[in-house]
Amino acid sequence: MLRNLPFTVNWGDWMTNTVRNRTFLNIFLVMFITFGIIITVSYTSFSKNIKKDEYVASDAAASFALIEVNGDKARQYVRTKEADIEYQTVLRHLMDYVKDSGVNRIRVVSFTRTVAYNIYDTNSGTDHLAQKIAYDDYATEVKEKLVECRESWNVTRGNTNYTYRPLRTSDDLSVGYIITESSVVNDSFTYILFIVIAVSAVLTVAASLAVSEKLKNDFLVPVEKLTRKIETVAKKKPSEAVSTDLLQSLGKESNPVISELGTSIKRMVESVGVSKDDVDKAIYEATHDVMTGVFNKRHYENKIENYSHCSSLLVIYFDVNNLKLMNDTLGHERGDYVIEQAAEYIKSLSDNDNDSEFDCFRMGGDEFLLVIRNRSYREMIALVNRLDEDCPVIVSAETDSVKCSVAYGYAYAKESYVYEQLLAEAEDNMYRKKYEIKQQLNMPDR
Repeated sequence: MLRNLPFTVNWGDWMTNTVRNRTFLNIFLVMFITFGIIITVSYTSFSKNIKKDEYVASDAAASFALIEVNGDKARQYVRTKEADIEYQTVLRHLMDYVKDSGVNRIRVVSFTRTVAYNIYDTNSGTDHLAQKIAYDDYATEVKEKLVECRESWNVTRGNTNYTYRPLRTSDDLSVGYIITESSVVNDSFTYILFIVIAVSAVLTVAASLAVSEKLKNDFLVPVEKLTRKIETVAKKKPSEAVSTDLLQSLGKESNPVISELGTSIKRMVESVGVSKDDVDKAIYEATHDVMTGVFNKRHYENKIENYSHCSSLLVIYFDVNNLKLMNDTLGHERGDYVIEQAAEYIKSLSDNDNDSEFDCFRMGGDEFLLVIRNRSYREMIALVNRLDEDCPVIVSAETDSVKCSVAYGYAYAKESYVYEQLLAEAEDNMYRKKYEIKQQLNMPDR
């Protein structure tokens, strides 16, 4: 067969120079046709997924900043123009995130109708707190949205992807926007692909009359196999792993030319886009609280709709007593320990780590929400009894001079209910329990 013929064979023994040259020309043309087909399929398939992946890094950074930045404090910084220890701590966390992730910059900017004010900027530190920022052309174009501070969006300008997420106070007052920046995926290969596709199209027309059935069997059949493998890779969702065996097989075709092309495609798959591990990490960080491992408030807001149509629903609101006193007296390191212990206790209320009906969220600094769906009244009573038996739950260390405990309040409904009313009932019950526990443990009222 042609694919097994070495180029060192003495062709003159059985074909003329004309036939030999024509054969070389045919092989050359088929190589270009094959290359064009493979790159066309690859470009079409990969282009659908690349754009989805481009905003993963900036979206994850915005979610992280929403957790770190306190809207009430940020609004205060704009007024006072003074940075305190908490400001420096948050800025350091944002700068560490930028250093360890795929984003270039995180900013928090307050917008008015005439000027903008810098609050946080990982590129300038504390020197530019409350510094005025003039509106550029894009900011002027979307000024109404920036001032209203309600919408979230992504945009690409030049070689940078921008993610805009609104930041508001606990009283739902406008603070400004969290703006994250990440580099656009390097798509210089796109221009090469367009050139190759155009050239391949011309060569296909010229070569279709010259290439024999034998060359078709030797080249196009292996190409078809390789194309199916490429399509299998390209159709993978960003969150799905690409099989190592499948990637390795791209460069193992029996025809050396096709095998070389497969190896090139394998390298492209490995280099373009974001790896599965990076995507999984970004998705996890976008939906989970980094400190405690439970879901974050952003993920809660995405799941609220699911809680209005359950056969039954148990809502438990938690709050950590004395956390502020712990932070002020023994430092935030001990306060973080208390938060982690509170989260571990709440997670322990589930008998099954993979219970899909058991959702635990960190709603704020010291507040947690537990939502349990489709449980019987008997199961609800058992869980509530356990809470009452465990109370008071001390989540500070025995050696800490400040004692912190977990307060809770719950509400249960079956079939017909309004979720917002159920949540408000649980929160009201939590505050009553909070006062009761403070009286029981003789805690200061702060």
